[in-house]
Amino acid sequence: MASVATPHQVVSAAHFEIKVENDTVANFSELSGINSEIEAVEYISASEAGVSHSKQFGKIKPPKVTLKRGLDNTTYIWLWHQAALAGDPAAIKKQVLLQLISSGGGIKISYILEDAWPSKVDIAGAKAGASDVIIETVEIVCSQIIMQA
Repeated sequence: MASVATPHQVVSAAHFEIKVENDTVANFSELSGINSEIEAVEYISASEAGVSHSKQFGKIKPPKVTLKRGLDNTTYIWLWHQAALAGDPAAIKKQVLLQLISSGGGIKISYILEDAWPSKVDIAGAKAGASDVIIETVEIVCSQIIMQA
């Protein structure tokens, strides 16, 4: 007799915290892009038996994480991005810890972003005299993402 699987609790987060080399540098309200992808390459071989097609491992695509938050006066990520623009090798060799924080303050899931750097910083929604929140969007690329248990 097959066992009945019990449902797992769905993960939700109150906010997302970014730590660079163990220092908290920013909190974000939105996250997308935790991904891992390997291109599939078609391999064609011919033999006396005929032509065969198969898919093989191709190039590993570097992961990209997109984070959004209301703009505040912290400048770490902007300065880190400027260092990457200037070609500073130290700017693209950072270890980043991305943590999903629950409403109770506990860590739900942690991801390590190896050799991470902010490839894009975008400030949107800025209108003089408006009371709307100005949104900062940051794209962080890295060599790999490791999920911590």
